[in-house]
Amino acid sequence: MVRKFLRANAAADQPKPSLLPPSDNSAENSGPQYPIPDEYCFFYGTLMDPDILSKALGSSKPLPTMRPARIIGYEIKLWGTYPALIVNPLHPVDGMVCGLLTPTQLDRLAAYETDKYYLRACLINVLNNDGSTEKTIEGVTFVWNGREDELREGTFDLKQWLKDRQLRPSFRQY
Repeated sequence: MVRKFLRANAAADQPKPSLLPPSDNSAENSGPQYPIPDEYCFFYGTLMDPDILSKALGSSKPLPTMRPARIIGYEIKLWGTYPALIVNPLHPVDGMVCGLLTPTQLDRLAAYETDKYYLRACLINVLNNDGSTEKTIEGVTFVWNGREDELREGTFDLKQWLKDRQLRPSFRQY
């Protein structure tokens, strides 16, 4: 499913702008090759935590570098304790951009996110230390794919979520 989405949304022969050093994907690319480019991915929830991201990717090698980022046109609601991104014109959402992820890595993240989320193309504002936009790049993010009545108003705080997770081992462990 992710590969089909990426094929449909891939820009033909356009190189990705330089944001971060590319990860060493040599071991993951030893199988069949697909004409799908690596993607920058915007995270706004649990995947902003490097430990959770590493487990979701199933990788022991260093993770791709992440930087503070913002997307416009979405808002956060909550599905239980997890954030859900929904469309809301002109509204900003802060998070992290991770680059570059291979199609295999995106497939693993889609499995982590479950069918309650789908991958959607977006524009990502990479932020400077002062919160201003350094550059805008094309990427993808996971958007809510469930029913609207499953969500409630609220915000997501990664530090608080990690603290609560330590106190309650019943939280989803990957």
